[in-house]
Parts: sequence; C-alpha cells; structure tokens
Amino acid sequence: MMKSKYNNIALIYFSASWLIGILIIAGMIFKISDDLVVTLIFLSAMNLIINLFSMILLFAFIFIFPENRGQFKNSLVLMMFNFPIIFFLYLAISLT
Repeated sequence: MMKSKYNNIALIYFSASWLIGILIIAGMIFKISDDLVVTLIFLSAMNLIINLFSMILLFAFIFIFPENRGQFKNSLVLMMFNFPIIFFLYLAISLT
C-alpha cells in the first residue's frame, strides 16, 4: 500500500481550516456567543484568501522543485477540498 505524501504546512493549514468550520457549525447549532461566531466567520473569509494564495504557491512549487512534485500535487489537491467546505459554511450561515 502506497502512502501519500503531503507538505506539512499544507496539512496543518487544511486541518486548521476544518477545525474553524467545525467550530462555526457547532456555534450555530448550540447558539454560542455571537461574537465568537462572527470572529470565526471573519477567519473563514481570511481563510479563503489564504487558501487561494497557497494554491498558487503550491502550483508554482510543482515546477520549481521537480524532486518534490508528487508531494506538492497531493497538497494542491488537498487544498482544493477546502472550497466546498467554505461554500457550505457560507450557505449555512445565509440560511440561518
């Protein structure tokens, strides 16, 4: 069985963005402090900008560092999974 290699920074960023999304959903479900949820929504919006920038960097790193091409491709695909999550969060927020 082959193990996929990811860039450590991209993996940590992906995990942090999932955690922010889970906290926003939990805050909406349990009606936790509005200031906390608004702050997390702001962080999620910043997350979108950072995600786009990091995807551009990872795409450039694929061609700059050919020895780590597989690692950067896997990390790029991993970062693409953040967009449906962010879209779902903004859809859920707009419906409530």
